[in-house]
Amino acid sequence: MGVNKPKSGINKILNVVLVFLFLFLFMYSPFAFFSVKDKFLYLKHKTEFVKQKVKVDSVEVIETGTHNTGSSSFYGYHLHYNNFKDIVTVISPKNNMIVSKQEAADFNHFYKIYDATPFYLPKNDSIYVWHHSKLQDKYATENQLQLNTSNFVWHIIVNSTILILVIWGFTWQIMQWVKLKREK
Repeated sequence: MGVNKPKSGINKILNVVLVFLFLFLFMYSPFAFFSVKDKFLYLKHKTEFVKQKVKVDSVEVIETGTHNTGSSSFYGYHLHYNNFKDIVTVISPKNNMIVSKQEAADFNHFYKIYDATPFYLPKNDSIYVWHHSKLQDKYATENQLQLNTSNFVWHIIVNSTILILVIWGFTWQIMQWVKLKREK
């Protein structure tokens, strides 16, 4: 029979921090899973993407959430094309924590053009996209020679690490519960 020692204040704080960290990672894990899946598919099919110039049918401003004042936060643009059958989204890096460098560069490129000139002038009504028959199209610039996937491997590593930590945390917690049950 062992004597239970009271936990010190630092251990209690550390436990609370670890629980909140684990809950955050757990809540993020579906996003991490889909991010790994998407990035892997883009890497696998990178050479199959074809750059196309498409005429934009509509530019839709994306706003998310409302504040107490009733205003919403700017998120980016949905660019509809191909008679509204296809869509490319450019995401603002200002109000979104999870934006890659390439997505930020794509947004800045589009915003510079869209903000500086009337978009629907005859010579300013089209964009370039990386098109794939089965995957979501990506925004492209005129001078890109191939789809930029330079930091996709980094995203896969980080998100896979998060998934492994969540699985490890669940396994550890289940083992603790089993251990407690056996002791009773």
